[in-house]
Amino acid sequence: ALLVASPIAYHFLHDYQKKRIADFLSEKPNYHVMQSIIAIGSGGFLGKSKEACTQTKFKFLPIATSDFIFAYFVERFGFLGAMLLFAIYIGLSLHLFFYLFESNSDWFLKIVALGISILIFVYSSVNIAMTLGLAPVVGIPLPLFSYGGSSFITFMILFAILENLLAFRYIFGYNSKPSFGNFGFLAQLVRALGS
Repeated sequence: ALLVASPIAYHFLHDYQKKRIADFLSEKPNYHVMQSIIAIGSGGFLGKSKEACTQTKFKFLPIATSDFIFAYFVERFGFLGAMLLFAIYIGLSLHLFFYLFESNSDWFLKIVALGISILIFVYSSVNIAMTLGLAPVVGIPLPLFSYGGSSFITFMILFAILENLLAFRYIFGYNSKPSFGNFGFLAQLVRALGS
C-alpha cells in the first residue's frame, strides 16, 4: 500500500524534500555525501592524527560536528573506532531491549525501555547510513554524540525517565499478585489504611 501511495504522496512534498529524493536516487552522490565517503575512506584501519584529518581540517566535510560526525569519527579513529562505536550502540540498544525479558511484570517499564532501544537503534542506523550514502541526508543526529542541544537533552530526559522507573519499581494494582500466606493480604490492607 505504501509503494502504491508513494507517487501520490510525492506531489505533496516540498521542493527540498523532492531534491533529497532526487539526490539520493541519482548515480553520483551529492557534495556532502561524497566528502563524507572520502573522509570515511581516508581514515584507514587505525585512523589519522587530528592534524592529518584533511577533510575536516580544510572544511571539505560540511557539518562535521553534527550530521556527519560519524564520518569525522571514522576519519579520526579509523575502522577500529567505527567498529567500537557500532558495538557501543548495538550493546546499548540490546541492553535496553532485554528489559522486555525481565521477570518483573511492570509493563510500563518494558515499553519505555523498548521505545528508547528502538529510538537509539533507528537514529544511529539512519545517521550512519546517511553518512555512507545508503540513505538520503535528512539531518538525523547520532544519539549522544552529535553536537546540538535538543537531541542530547531529549535523550537525557528519556534516560532519566527510564532510570526513575528502574529505581522505583512500584507494584501497581494491575500487576501485583496478592499474597494470602502468613496474613500477607491483611498486612497490605493495614499498610494501605495506615498511610
